[in-house]
Amino acid sequence: MEKDRLLALDQASAVSGYAIFEDGKLIKYGAFSVDDEKITTRLVKIKKYVLDLITNFNITRVALEDIQLQKNVETFKALAQVLGVLTETFEELNIPYEIVYSSSWKSTLKIKGSKRVEQKRNAQKYVLDTYGVKATQDTCDAICIGAHVLINKRKNATFDWAD
Repeated sequence: MEKDRLLALDQASAVSGYAIFEDGKLIKYGAFSVDDEKITTRLVKIKKYVLDLITNFNITRVALEDIQLQKNVETFKALAQVLGVLTETFEELNIPYEIVYSSSWKSTLKIKGSKRVEQKRNAQKYVLDTYGVKATQDTCDAICIGAHVLINKRKNATFDWAD
């Protein structure tokens, strides 16, 4: 029987966090960065890094964070391009994926805070308390996205992934 390998991503146009869960257990986590000036060059590198994770860890499904309207329109456009490239990649590879709202995973994991900085700190505390992992904010967000998906899968046996 094939192992369930979930890749959770807190993707961005510069620094992206990732977490890999095997049969519900966190087995690998980290972040990668691309710092090229041109967004198209960054997109190519992001896609390659994610493809390497998929290949090296035999990923069976993916969860990634949805984008939010940003004060800076250029940042929002770059995040939309990253999301588009990644979802197109998953479609091409026929890998099921789910796009998760940040408010959803924060609600599931009871990550509180009135300001973004406080929420980020509380996500890091959740990851430390739950997994014993002290990591960067990007990595912690990816771990939290994966934890949210796994918790909701257990709650709902008819969980529906994108086809």
